[in-house]
Amino acid sequence: MSNYYNDYNLQMRGDGRRKFGCDLQDVQIESLLDRRFGYVDRQGNDTREVRMGGDTIMAGVRPRISFKQKTRVTMPRNLSFAAQNLLDDDDDLEMSSINNNNNNNFHERQVFLKTRGRSLLNGRLGVIPQKDLRCRLTQTILADAYWYKITIPCGANFEKDFIIKKILQYIAPETFVPIMYQHFERSAIFYVDNYRIAKTLLDCDYKIYLNETFKLHIYVKPGHPNVMKKSNDVSNVLKEKIVQIVAMRYNQETNSLNLSEFYHDPALVDNHFCALFQPILLTTVLDTAVQLVPNIQVLNLSGNKLTFISTLSTLKARFKNLKILLLGDNLLKDINLLDPIRFLNLEELSLLGNPFCNDYSMRKNEYVSDVRQIFPKLLRLDGIELPPPISFDVVEEDLKIPPSKKLFSVSSEGNIIARQFIQQYFSVFDNNNRETLMQAYHDSAVFSMTVSPNVGARPNSYLGESRNLLRIRDQNSVRRLLKRGKLAVVTTISEFPRTRHDTDSFTMDVSFCSKSMMMVTVSGLFKESNDFDAPFRYFNRTLIIVPEGSGFVILNEQLCISNATQLQQKLAMNQTRSVEMAMTHPEPIINCQNEIGMLSEDIKRKMIKDLCLESNMKNEWSCKCLTEVDWKYEEAMSAFRRCFAQGLIPADAFERTS
Repeated sequence: MSNYYNDYNLQMRGDGRRKFGCDLQDVQIESLLDRRFGYVDRQGNDTREVRMGGDTIMAGVRPRISFKQKTRVTMPRNLSFAAQNLLDDDDDLEMSSINNNNNNNFHERQVFLKTRGRSLLNGRLGVIPQKDLRCRLTQTILADAYWYKITIPCGANFEKDFIIKKILQYIAPETFVPIMYQHFERSAIFYVDNYRIAKTLLDCDYKIYLNETFKLHIYVKPGHPNVMKKSNDVSNVLKEKIVQIVAMRYNQETNSLNLSEFYHDPALVDNHFCALFQPILLTTVLDTAVQLVPNIQVLNLSGNKLTFISTLSTLKARFKNLKILLLGDNLLKDINLLDPIRFLNLEELSLLGNPFCNDYSMRKNEYVSDVRQIFPKLLRLDGIELPPPISFDVVEEDLKIPPSKKLFSVSSEGNIIARQFIQQYFSVFDNNNRETLMQAYHDSAVFSMTVSPNVGARPNSYLGESRNLLRIRDQNSVRRLLKRGKLAVVTTISEFPRTRHDTDSFTMDVSFCSKSMMMVTVSGLFKESNDFDAPFRYFNRTLIIVPEGSGFVILNEQLCISNATQLQQKLAMNQTRSVEMAMTHPEPIINCQNEIGMLSEDIKRKMIKDLCLESNMKNEWSCKCLTEVDWKYEEAMSAFRRCFAQGLIPADAFERTS
């Protein structure tokens, strides 16, 4: 029996399981330990005491000791946490040589799952091979990772080329590039960047013979080497290699720089973790490229595990001639992550292979549309030609917006009619009595008004008549606020506060003009004249004007009122014109000079009639006044006021009033 003590050796295997260094049977080992720990004396008698508890034997039966290794695993509710603990425990164990005669191998080990006092597995009492459980739990973690740490216990005893060659022969035709292969204590460690390869290596565990007696153990867990966080982390040796690699990867014929899968470069893969998803490292590489090849037109950054590209926001300043950018096979999860490079004037872009592209798998048109919103000039996406961009969708950087004009008209004759009509309309609108406006509206006139919500509560009369369809849901209110007939229109207008319009701020557009209808849009600033402290407000009126009798009337009107901007108020407050001058339409607004021959007789008669109404002069005197100023209505009115103030107009020139 003493020989048994000398030959017996309890060792730890690389996979965390125990083995014995002798070929004893279970009965012999059990007898050996009984004597070793004093349970049996030299005569073979059991020396343990039997405890009695009343009539019940509490510990009278000696439990059977079995040396079949049974690893008890208590499964927590978090499966991933359990798998991680299992992987961490396995990673720290060593592996020794394995005796082929040992029948207690890995496939025969048993794992018991305890759940609240019962050993259950798959809904029944039973056991499961530890390898199947371990692989299943490991895959739960590996599926969500992008980098994987491969550990080979006792791998330091063999050459790198020998181990990698054995693995590649076993997994053929699969292949991989070991990143940063190194020795740590007795283990060999390297990294891979592909889940399929990581799972394949996991399946190779304890299946590859390095020699006749040694099987290779392979442990796989998520992880990558330390990431560089400071510029000082980039050594001078690495910088020199980056310069060499950038120079080698530049193609002068196509004026392109290929930085795809940069960390797989043979000059880096053995000793440096040079993945460009590290901002410090990406900045270093781009700085080197600017110094060597600043005029590149094509930049390939595919397959670099990029999750964010904020560092690429400097590409426009670095490479001014850049037209093609390849970002495929990276880890961009949202199309909005492309915002840092939206100012690049790209003609071709490659994004295929990023996770967010899977969201557009059934929406190809929407995919192109969303990318085109970020890059309007794009002509080719993922190698596919796109339809040419619409010119007005492309914003040119050097595009100069033409200066705005206060007047636009599709017809010179319509312009004359419109400006005369607008002048008379606002002259009456700003007077105390607005009932005269009955003559300016058609019998079937329609009027509606919309007030911006930010106007506030001061103009209560405005807000009460506001027909904002985005806020009004009641159909009765919608119909009530639409005024029909000139009586209803003028009644509503008469209830508005007294106003004073700043005619210097007016703009007018005649967008349509025909013999039967004319569309006029006029906008500007006004102020409630009965409140000195009232702010300036902005208005916009769209008028449909039609001929009626010898004149023109409004058939449809839409009025919008909102607050004036700060710039508009500042310009309006700087005006020093008097109230009387504000009642007339200024020359800058109506700056179109027309020859006499362009005016029809109807227009001349209309101008004479208007001047008679405004000046109270007779027809012949009004005609004389207009003729002397070449039928320029504003000059005629100015001349009339000047002469009337000096008393130069005789009394018989005016119509008698009863």
